Amino acid sequence: MGGLGYGTRGPLADKLKQLANDIQAIYEEFLDAETLYQQGKISEKEFFKKMGSFMKAFSSLGFLTVKVVLELNNAIGEESKRPEVVTKPSPSLRPEMMGGLSTPQYAPTFIPPKEEASTKSCSLCGAQIPVKAKFCTKCGSPQK
Repeated sequence: MGGLGYGTRGPLADKLKQLANDIQAIYEEFLDAETLYQQGKISEKEFFKKMGSFMKAFSSLGFLTVKVVLELNNAIGEESKRPEVVTKPSPSLRPEMMGGLSTPQYAPTFIPPKEEASTKSCSLCGAQIPVKAKFCTKCGSPQK
């Protein structure tokens, strides 16, 4: 499963909050149905219908949670690729040029991040997939 794209964290987090709220209501309906079923007031079919609704909603929440975690992980990975700032003595600032100051001045120097490939080609179908993918997201074949 690859990155979900820039700017998707906010909408995914909002959807996650909405699903969590919706599931609370569905869960309460399921608990009520369980009580009614145990009392013999609803049929087995009605009880399992409520259970199915809850399981479907809960599965959606789990799936979306994984997507949000992966997106956050990708975003954190992108932040670690930002340029590193290192201070080194500036060769143009010598003590005699600074009016007799004996302490050298330091100027920031930017070191660009190392470029790393973020995708590779699937060994079977040739689709572009994340470098660390263990399976192709298009054809499903295992990757080396």
